[in-house]
Formats: sequence, structure tokens, C-alpha cells
Amino acid sequence: MSRFIGSIMYLLDRTKLKLGDIILTRSNEKNSSLICKITKSDFSHAILYVGESSYIHSDPYGVHSSNIQRLLIDKLHYAKVVRVDDPVAIEKAITYARLQVGTSYSKISAANAFAKVFTKLDAKRQFCSRLVAKAFETAGIDLVANSDACLPQEIADSTFVREIKGCVYQARTEEIEFAQSYDPIKNQTEITNSILKSVRKLMGNKIQSLADITSALIANPKYDNEVTEIYESSGYLTMWIYEQERNPWRYNVDLFKALPLSESEQHALATQELEIANRLLDLYKNNLEQYFYIKETHGLKYANQQFLLYKTLVENALDHKFTAEEVLGK
Repeated sequence: MSRFIGSIMYLLDRTKLKLGDIILTRSNEKNSSLICKITKSDFSHAILYVGESSYIHSDPYGVHSSNIQRLLIDKLHYAKVVRVDDPVAIEKAITYARLQVGTSYSKISAANAFAKVFTKLDAKRQFCSRLVAKAFETAGIDLVANSDACLPQEIADSTFVREIKGCVYQARTEEIEFAQSYDPIKNQTEITNSILKSVRKLMGNKIQSLADITSALIANPKYDNEVTEIYESSGYLTMWIYEQERNPWRYNVDLFKALPLSESEQHALATQELEIANRLLDLYKNNLEQYFYIKETHGLKYANQQFLLYKTLVENALDHKFTAEEVLGK
């Protein structure tokens, strides 16, 4: 039986979070409590909120995204939200974090962060506070003195952030049940890690993220067929189907208008969905253009495969956008 059943648990209020918010957390689990005790810190983990209920962080499974609605917090004071007030830096930080997805976790660097010990041999790997600090460092904001060996508490105490209060609330029973239900993002993480494990076996440990696969194949295309097949058999290329089957109203005006909502609620939801669709469209279009250029320039099967994937994702995002616009009467 889950430790959460019958317990009072807390969640972060998505309506108060903004892109680029940094969330510091801890839990009642042994490892978290030990980290806080050894480092004399209030927090043991740092994550970056990237919008649409999604955050990116580094844990023992590597760098991956998760749903904020599934981040159950043991106690009210076990989470703190801080914000950098620089929209340009936030956009760059999120871009950096997205490019790190799939990167291996560095247990050694995480353990040595308190002692400020850093080895260049581990520089491409990540742990939670390094990921967040590096993301903003690439955007020109040095949250901490040493991004390679820093603690979540240092980010919480940074002079470059301000605390956003009132972001944690007591979760309802149905919210706890959802947090524990099937998680498609967890499945995505498992698929991504499986791809990287196979590609590292083929091309070596220089492959730390999905972005590394592209640059490595451009430099050495002899593995093009094998990598293309790894993606083909992984389930990665069809992950988008789950979202469409779960939320068909996002892509169909009649289904959207049939939702049991008042006119004002429908308008508010359509406004929110239009914002989400536009962000996804920008992201997918950038990737589509990138892979079009690579396939035309280098003739990689892998690049053509990714191009077709993002072509589908752009088309889906356009359906999402047009549905929201029609509901809004635009």
C-alpha cells in the first residue's frame, strides 16, 4: 500500500508558478533527510519549472521531465519556490535544460558538492543543483559561486532570486490519487534512457543526451542505420499518440465545446490552451527546421526520421492552436 494513502500531502499551485521558477524540495525519505542533515540545509533537491505543468530535473534516473501535479510533498515547509526576474535569461535557461534531457546522473559529483570537489571527467554529467545553476549560468546569471559543485540551499539563498510565497497547498484525495496513477512522462523517461543506453553501447559514453546523438552522427555517420533502428523500435516516435487519445478535445472544436464548462470557464480554458499550443508550436518548428537542414545537408536517415516526427508534432500543435482559436472566436 502506498505511503500516501490516508496521509496529508501537499502540492505546488500551478496557477502561481511561472516559466523558469526554481523549486527547492526535500522529503521524509532517508536519502533526502540525510542530505539535509549532512549539508545543514533545508532542501535536498532543485528543479526547474518549464511550463504546462512540467519541470525538468536531475535524479538517479538522469535528466528528465516530470509533471508538477505528481510532485507530492510531505510537509508544507518542504518546498520553496524562488524566481529569477529576467525573461531572456529564463528562456535561455529552459533551452539549456531541455537539451540536457537524458544526461546521466553524477552520483560522485552530487556526493562531493558539499566539499566543493569537482572532477572535469564528470563535467558532462548532471545532478539536481548543478543542472539548475548551469542553466542560468549559460544565460549570464551566476546563481552560485561554483555551479559545478553547489547545493540546493545555495540556490535558495542566492541574491539573484526572490521567494514566491503561498505556492504550496494541501492536496485533495483525488489529486493524490492522480499523482499516483499511470504516468506517461515516466514512460517517456524510460524510453529515453533505453535509447541512450543502446546508443552509448554503440557509440560510447560521449553520448550523454539526445542532442549529443545528432552531433555525433553528423561527425560519424557510419552508425546512422543502427541509431535509426534504435529509435524505430523504442516507442519514442509514437509517444505523442497517448496525449491525443487522452485529451481529444484539444484537437477537435466540437469535443472542446461539448466539455461540461460554463461559457466563462470554456473561454479561460481556451485561452490557456492557446498559450500552450503556441509554445509547443515554437518548440516543434525549431526542431523541424533543424532536422530538415541536417537531412538535406548530411543525408542522414536518422535526421529524416526526426524530421517526420516533428512534422507530425507541428501538425498536432496547429490543430491544438486552431481549436483553441475557434473556441475563442478568433
